[in-house]
Amino acid sequence: MMTAAACLILGGVLAFVSRLMHGDLPADDPQAALRFISSRPFYAGVHLGAILGVLVGAGGLVTLAATFKHPFAWMLGRLGAASTLVGAAVFATDFSTDGMSGQELATAWQAAPASDQPNIVHAAGTVFTALHGPSLTGIGILWGLSLLLFGWALLREGHPGWLGWTGCAAGAATFVGATALFLRPTLFPGVVVYGLLVSLALLWSVALGVATWMRARRPDAAAGAAPTAAADEANS
Repeated sequence: MMTAAACLILGGVLAFVSRLMHGDLPADDPQAALRFISSRPFYAGVHLGAILGVLVGAGGLVTLAATFKHPFAWMLGRLGAASTLVGAAVFATDFSTDGMSGQELATAWQAAPASDQPNIVHAAGTVFTALHGPSLTGIGILWGLSLLLFGWALLREGHPGWLGWTGCAAGAATFVGATALFLRPTLFPGVVVYGLLVSLALLWSVALGVATWMRARRPDAAAGAAPTAAADEANS
């Protein structure tokens, strides 16, 4: 469990810091978005940092799922691991495309004569529109469905109740929020999902890593892996 804990902490912190450095891209206004990217010379690098953080964190969740002993927790862990890997793949595709294409378009826009800039702005708008769906899908699966499944599994496995319930709550809120924006993009500001809910999910991942580390260091860690019948009854 130490490996899982270290990956969860490192991945969560790296992804959180990278997304914080990314900032709130005004994708609804392509020209403002190009100006925003132009002011960040390491825009593509920040995206790579976030992708690396997500991959390391995903490795932590998959490793943690392999430690579950309770049959229902084991099943939820397998589903959560699959969801995490799919979500991470979608996220990596979306974020790598956003980082590289955004930086290249911003560079071209800065260098282009005034007569050509509208064409680049139009191209940027097309790219940002095309990425909106994959970004929400990746968030809904990676930080929505995965957290919901892992939170439920933690409750069955006998981990701290607050950790399981907050994971379920954060995952459900993120999944519903991302789905709602996917169906109705103007329903509420995107920062609610991209900023608030994703940040909560990443902080939860770090908290899970810390709790897992402390649990692994306990002398009775192995004995505490399987929940008691009473704990099962309370969490059902």
